[in-house]
Amino acid sequence: MKFPLKTVVTILVLLALTMSIQAQDDYTAKVQQLRTEKDAELKSKKHSPLQKKDRKAFDHLNYYPIEESWNKEVAFTLVQNGDTIDIMTSSGKVKQFYVYGKIALTHQGIQESLEAYRRIWPEGYVSHYPPSLFIPFKDHTSGDETYGGGRYLDIEIPAESGLISLDFNLCYNPYCAYGDGFSCPLPPEANDLDFEVRAGEKNYREH
Repeated sequence: MKFPLKTVVTILVLLALTMSIQAQDDYTAKVQQLRTEKDAELKSKKHSPLQKKDRKAFDHLNYYPIEESWNKEVAFTLVQNGDTIDIMTSSGKVKQFYVYGKIALTHQGIQESLEAYRRIWPEGYVSHYPPSLFIPFKDHTSGDETYGGGRYLDIEIPAESGLISLDFNLCYNPYCAYGDGFSCPLPPEANDLDFEVRAGEKNYREH
């Protein structure tokens, strides 16, 4: 049986639309699952950074709605022999990092950049976390809808320069947002974005 060309085109458009909706649903479900897992971690007596009284009252973290448009394709440039820098922490101490790469991104016509860092651990210290790049940042929501000390992103380490995904739906608060007793890196001026990042984790104390 042969279908008119118009009918075939309509079927193909509907099929593509269905696949696109399914892909978006899958993406949203994955991000939501990560959020659910973090809520469980904060409720856990063993792993939670919350104080006992806060942990007992804790229900869930506050987040912006998941929008796939915040999963941005950005240009990553590997920095050869990047500078070693001291990043001040909330406790007044410093932690050492080196600049591993630079990220160029655009949001609503605004061109911005971020530096991505690798931690320099004290001699003899062995990290239990897989290697990653650390991106602390501030934006126009900082100190208002989101934590004033900035938020963080972690990404896999690119082997070379090129396009990568930077998903702001995954940005999270430092432990300092949940209580005292932590020493959290403060975002350097180089990572102060000139727009609102209305994605990821919001202020902890909203609920």
